Amino acid sequence: MCRCSEPTLVHTHPTSRRGFTLVEIMVVVVIIGLLAGLALPAMKRTRERALATRITNDLRQFRAAFQACALQTDAWPPATAAGTIPAGMEGYLANAYLNTKEPGGAYSWTGPTRQIEFTTLSATAGSMVLVDAALDDGNLATGDFTGSGSSYRLQL
Repeated sequence: MCRCSEPTLVHTHPTSRRGFTLVEIMVVVVIIGLLAGLALPAMKRTRERALATRITNDLRQFRAAFQACALQTDAWPPATAAGTIPAGMEGYLANAYLNTKEPGGAYSWTGPTRQIEFTTLSATAGSMVLVDAALDDGNLATGDFTGSGSSYRLQL
């Protein structure tokens, strides 16, 4: 006999779930944390290399500009404070000489001693060693590019 009048029961399985457990969420959070921990030092090194490249290129351009001016005028420009273009250098130096935000410091000219000084606020000693390796001998204590702390000099 068919008992069609009786309702059929729908059984739900107690093991079926619709979301993530706390353990699964915590595993994902730990994995993301580990990946971020690995990425941050690489990003820091990349930023340091980029800053060193910027300073190196600026110093190369400034060296070429001062040498060109000295060849054409038969004299080195007078000394100036940081952030000021030396007299007679207006047509030679790029605006990067005055830009203190990008390299995180300021350039100045010493005059007769023929040095371009870079006073940095944000470059690390590691960045400046990279600059020295590109311009000179890789040793901040010797050669044409020297300095420590926040003051560095390129001898022309």
